[in-house]
Amino acid sequence: MNDMTPSGSLPTTILALSLLTIGCDDTSGTSATGLRAVVEDSVGITIVENARPAADSRLPWELGAQPSLSIGSVDSGGADELYRVSDATRLGDGRIVIANSGSTELRVFNADGSHERTWGSRGEGPGEFSRDGPATVAPWPGDSIAASDAVRRPRLSIFDTNGNHGRDVALNATPGRILDFLPDGRIVLQGTLVFNRMAVFETRDLVRLESEWSVLDVDGTLYTSLGRLPTGEAYFSELLGGDMPHPFERSTAGTVWGNLVAVGISDSYEIKAFTADGSLVRIVRRDWDPRTPTQAEYDERAPWGVPPVDAFPAFDEILADRTGYLWVSEYRISGDEATVWTVFDPEGRVQGLVETPEGLDVFEIGADYVLGLAKDELGVEYVQLWSLSRGEG
Repeated sequence: MNDMTPSGSLPTTILALSLLTIGCDDTSGTSATGLRAVVEDSVGITIVENARPAADSRLPWELGAQPSLSIGSVDSGGADELYRVSDATRLGDGRIVIANSGSTELRVFNADGSHERTWGSRGEGPGEFSRDGPATVAPWPGDSIAASDAVRRPRLSIFDTNGNHGRDVALNATPGRILDFLPDGRIVLQGTLVFNRMAVFETRDLVRLESEWSVLDVDGTLYTSLGRLPTGEAYFSELLGGDMPHPFERSTAGTVWGNLVAVGISDSYEIKAFTADGSLVRIVRRDWDPRTPTQAEYDERAPWGVPPVDAFPAFDEILADRTGYLWVSEYRISGDEATVWTVFDPEGRVQGLVETPEGLDVFEIGADYVLGLAKDELGVEYVQLWSLSRGEG
């Protein structure tokens, strides 16, 4: 049982939002797809209010009918037999680096899908990974690649593009999950979960879980805190005899958006963008119609009974592509459907909806591709590259 943790509060910049009076310098415009956005400036914070795209509308951006590359196999015994893939990234020369945590390795594949080489291995030494690593992999300033180890052993291993290990960076702040890297190499971190199991047991009601979000400097030391933010919702199940996540839990998602950190709490459709020092500079909102779960939906997802919630989450994931557009996925009750994303331009104005294939867990979106993980009916993992055509409306 975890000890009680001291209560925390969000930074002043976040708490002050409820006190803001939207004021001066109103501007408005309509996107190329006919969607209207209103941009306002209030005490130095840009606020973008967006209309909701029609549910049956789509941007003229299309993924290919089939993946242009699929890396994975069944019982090949080779490097393309993947297990517990946690992340992947595409390099400028077309190679794909896969964080295969099942073998504690980075596996590098050429643009044609052939295996080039493997970086790292299991161990405690420089450039090696612990049992649950590597967890993330992404470009690092200076044509390098950074891979993070598991949450319990927070550090980065930096490699050059040939796989030569350069150095390790110990993350000396709170342990947690690396979300992304800023262009200057600073690290966006979601800290480990903070919640009081005794409170869940005693209240028999929903308890909001939290984690500390922060920006670390390039040497792994704390640069700034973004505050303690909601991470999920739990309740005590009499039937199952323990704390359980709520099937429709609201949480916080975040990503690096250009040189900003974009963070959204899914209680409402609002994304806040901060500079690396924690200053709030932009708020992006989109119209949203909250919907309360039906009894049939509760029965399907949690037949043992759960505390009711007022509404489903407003959204699910937040990603930024390599051209500066922000992608926010619609919340899905079931995973057996395609994912629909609302796309915003680099200033936060809504552009429209884009659909990605059913079952594709998106890792990265480039100018002309989407990279993600898919599984077949047997659970075999495939890292797939899909072409992305950004047609003009």
